[in-house]
Amino acid sequence: MSLNTQFLRDMLAQDSSAIQQLKALLTQEREFLEQRQLQGMQEIVSQKDQLLGNLSYTARQREQILRNAGLTTDLAGWKAFLERDALTLSLIPAWEALTIEFTECQAANEVNGKMINRSKQTLSHLLNLLRGQVATPSLYTQKGSTTNYSSTHTVAKA
Repeated sequence: MSLNTQFLRDMLAQDSSAIQQLKALLTQEREFLEQRQLQGMQEIVSQKDQLLGNLSYTARQREQILRNAGLTTDLAGWKAFLERDALTLSLIPAWEALTIEFTECQAANEVNGKMINRSKQTLSHLLNLLRGQVATPSLYTQKGSTTNYSSTHTVAKA
């Protein structure tokens, strides 16, 4: 198999650059979420989408390389691919650093997602209060199943 290690090196460098940019955007997004600052969020989302598209493209390229080599298209297959040739052994540290950074991005994205979900729940609860709608509590029946208890709650009378 003709192996172009410079192509692989460039691919890893592009992914590393994209991951670094993504980490910075996730940090900025978290700051915006903490401050409840919505201005600029659309730009962050757009930039994240572009970076994820680039990462997805190089992931498909790696999958194609692994298929052509007859290996599985997962992390173990990629590591086996890098270990098969003396020319690609030098790429292993860069690949391992990239996977660590990617894991850090996933963790930051999960935190941001939880913050967004919590803000959404709070906003929904506040809107329901303003509308005079209170969520119906679930109560247990004598048989142990749950049922919704509904009664009217008047927030204000005219």
